[in-house]
Amino acid sequence: MNKTTYVFIGLFTVVILLITARIYSGGDEPEPVGTTKKEYQPGILLSFDDNYVEDWYNAEKRLHHLGWKATFFICKYDSLTAKQKKKLHYLKDMGHDIAAHGYNHENALKYSAAYGINKYIDNEITPLKVAMDKDGFNIRSFAYPDGARDAALDKELLKHFDIIRGTTYGMLSPESQYCYYEGNRVIYGLGIDDDYKQFNVDYYKRLMDYAKKHNKIVVFYGHKTVDNADERLETPLAALEELCKYAINNNLKFYTVDDLKNL
Repeated sequence: MNKTTYVFIGLFTVVILLITARIYSGGDEPEPVGTTKKEYQPGILLSFDDNYVEDWYNAEKRLHHLGWKATFFICKYDSLTAKQKKKLHYLKDMGHDIAAHGYNHENALKYSAAYGINKYIDNEITPLKVAMDKDGFNIRSFAYPDGARDAALDKELLKHFDIIRGTTYGMLSPESQYCYYEGNRVIYGLGIDDDYKQFNVDYYKRLMDYAKKHNKIVVFYGHKTVDNADERLETPLAALEELCKYAINNNLKFYTVDDLKNL
């Protein structure tokens, strides 16, 4: 071969190598393995337990102009009056989520230890879902009464629900808290009733700041929403309104528990 042939072969080899590299790289720099993450707007998830329908209805009337959303976990559904059930439908129509909290509010850990998990589901889950479904509520989420749970209960209850919520406590540093949605079907909420030791609106705002900075959803829960919180398990409406306004001012989205399954 002459010199020209060698030059041609060399150039041809370089071109082939470049094309091959381009194909295997997808035309761009390859992403590091395991770093792909579905992005969603950081936000706040407010939830309330038991059957304080009248108080939740009043909270909706007060906070409606803020465009807030919450998830209401219902127990003792058969004790509600027709008027209260109508108000529960009103909350649903306003964009809130209606979810399950046990037929009789039995502590799941104690009940299943005494009678078995299947008995707990038969007596606490199935009748509640049937009763509420009959009235037009499609229940897809569940919160443990007293936050009492374990892995065995989680496994069985996730056969009946998309998302289940436990609880967490204490005024830990924001990066050490467990009250953020992490892409799992089991989530943990931090209490915002004023009798909890961690009740502190400024602290809740710090958690919201952390959620915004790290693209997370912070999960809170309370019970009875009232103007004057002077008993156990009561969330002051003034504090709730302040948190909602802070979320809006910081571009944090309001989520329901049912929203999580679509993320």
